[in-house]
Amino acid sequence: MDEFARLEDLDSYEILGTDPEKQFDEITHLASVICNTPISLISLIDKDRQWFKSVYGIDLKETPKEDGFCHYLLDGISPLFEVENAVEDSRFKNSPLVENFPHIGFYAGAPIKSSSGHVLGALCVIDQKPNKLNNNQKKALEILAKKTTDYLNIRKALINQRRSIEFSAIRLKEILDNTPGVIFQFTINKNFEINFDFISKGIREVHTDLSLEQMKKEPKIFLNYIHPEDVVEFRKSMRKSASNLSSYKFNFRVVSNSEKIKWYKLRATPKKIEGRKMAWFGTLTNISGIMEYETILEQITYDISHVIRKPLTTLLGLNEHLRNNSKLTEDDLREYADMFNIVIDELDIFTRKIDQFYQLKVVDHQNRI
Repeated sequence: MDEFARLEDLDSYEILGTDPEKQFDEITHLASVICNTPISLISLIDKDRQWFKSVYGIDLKETPKEDGFCHYLLDGISPLFEVENAVEDSRFKNSPLVENFPHIGFYAGAPIKSSSGHVLGALCVIDQKPNKLNNNQKKALEILAKKTTDYLNIRKALINQRRSIEFSAIRLKEILDNTPGVIFQFTINKNFEINFDFISKGIREVHTDLSLEQMKKEPKIFLNYIHPEDVVEFRKSMRKSASNLSSYKFNFRVVSNSEKIKWYKLRATPKKIEGRKMAWFGTLTNISGIMEYETILEQITYDISHVIRKPLTTLLGLNEHLRNNSKLTEDDLREYADMFNIVIDELDIFTRKIDQFYQLKVVDHQNRI
């Protein structure tokens, strides 16, 4: 027997030192009733002690391992270990548990085995006088010991499952907290009161005054940071989405402490839950860069349509004049050629300025992302 491996196996159940549990107490009670004994125990054998997960008919928490009876089952061979008269048994008659409290006169125990085959302890019944189990009682004690093993394995599986869920939840939260923007879930009741179930750390980047604690405590405080010109439409569009359960998209501005304006896009999907309560799942993304480039493109379009209009008008006038004048001298042609060059130079200078301006904006954008 590998005692180190057995103790590691026992520790993996995380049961030593835990509070009483109903399913184990029911087993010890049933064992005493079936075996007609005043005392029964679920004993788990630690390195130097026997610790009792459940006791019936006695007030006892643990005893030294060497003084007990259960360790005789650790070989894993015997399906049952019975001592009919402990006072006359040379192995136990000098045991403090026989000579003193609880004055053991009879003992019978069935091993509690782990899924790995290690004996973790025993389900035992005890009398303070000599006794003997019949075959049905022995079989019942073995069945109850196996049932104890089943409960231990279920308990261990639930602990591992809960730990796995907790680990997955922590890992998922870390991923969400490090995802650009804000990821959230909130609920809205019939009075349009909002409660955040989850909101990622990205909310701190929306405004320096915002925090996770604030948003959970007073969700509507977020409206205070939306640009005043966008608040009414924000509320209106949100109520409309809630009324028909449609996907929600809205672009709005946030004003920082330094009066700098940032643009955000809110995307959310509402979903009915119990009663008139509604859950919203969504994201909040900084789109300031996109909005800035839209403004730049508008400016470029304006410049092209207005600034280029002058040289184009000049070119059209020159072209029309050339087509209608059939008697042009060489000097006239030279003069027209010079005019064309002037217009071409103006267009070249302007297109270069546009290109330089665009390149600067690209560099600025890349430095900020």
